[in-house]
Amino acid sequence: MFITILIILVSAFTILPLYSAPVQSERVQDIVDNSTITRIQKPLAVRTDRETLEYFIAHVEELTKHGKDFKKKDLILEVKRNGHYGIQMPSKHITGEFALAEQQPQKAVYLGHGSATVFFNFSGAIVLKIDYTTLRDEAGSYEEVNTSVYLKFDNAFLGFIAKAASPLLNPKLDKLITKFATKTKKVVEAAYENKKRTK
Repeated sequence: MFITILIILVSAFTILPLYSAPVQSERVQDIVDNSTITRIQKPLAVRTDRETLEYFIAHVEELTKHGKDFKKKDLILEVKRNGHYGIQMPSKHITGEFALAEQQPQKAVYLGHGSATVFFNFSGAIVLKIDYTTLRDEAGSYEEVNTSVYLKFDNAFLGFIAKAASPLLNPKLDKLITKFATKTKKVVEAAYENKKRTK
């Protein structure tokens, strides 16, 4: 889900100053086309309605308010100006900013920029794409969420090293994305169940 949005926050990074829509679109496309690392996650079934899912996509800060699974050492979100969010993942030494760059029916795109420290300091941009479709099975309807993460390092040499280390780096990144996706799924599903009870 956007879920990983956060995750995305994944290794999250800070959105550059607000661009106009066409410039922001070009920036997103450049990161996607020239990413150092691309991770496409398996579809995730989220037992919720579209309204609840889209609420959390547009209000990322609600994840940490509703989710006791998100501990301060794992994720700190701060609402900034003009729809931007500050993000810190203290246990991973990651800081940055991100914002919702695009939202259409069944699709959301986040753009961010930030820095991390893993043996050395590095920075880069991130794009998180979330696509979702309403499906139905024997248990009822749910949202199938597909998440893609694109990371582009600011430093080409460090990007080259990261690509060379991808057999070691990618499984760790996938594990981080899956961890946050699972926590986000729990928060969204719990909010949906609560909404049904209070109707």
